[in-house]
Amino acid sequence: MKKIILLILCVFSITACAVHSYRSDFEFAGKLAKEGLWQEASYRLQKALAAGNDSAALHNNMAVALESLGRYEEAQRQYELALKLAPGHPQIQNNFSQFKKNQRKDDNEK
Repeated sequence: MKKIILLILCVFSITACAVHSYRSDFEFAGKLAKEGLWQEASYRLQKALAAGNDSAALHNNMAVALESLGRYEEAQRQYELALKLAPGHPQIQNNFSQFKKNQRKDDNEK
């Protein structure tokens, strides 16, 4: 019985660390983005994604970071994943609409 309780405690503590790491990377990425440090922000968001976190907010923020870095194809994929997870989310829809407008504008200027 002691072994089972110890195992449960170990699993819980590992899970808690993973959640803390995700939140930490996600929140830190937001601070970095506000400072215009998009490369570091995308690195932190990638770490959160690699940890197995799959939230619409995470994919949306990654899309914004990638768009800011000029990595448009990757940004589009991230926006699409965010919308798949939260199809009616107004902020994500707005970000993706603005992204598409910017892409059309860039295409017209070429």
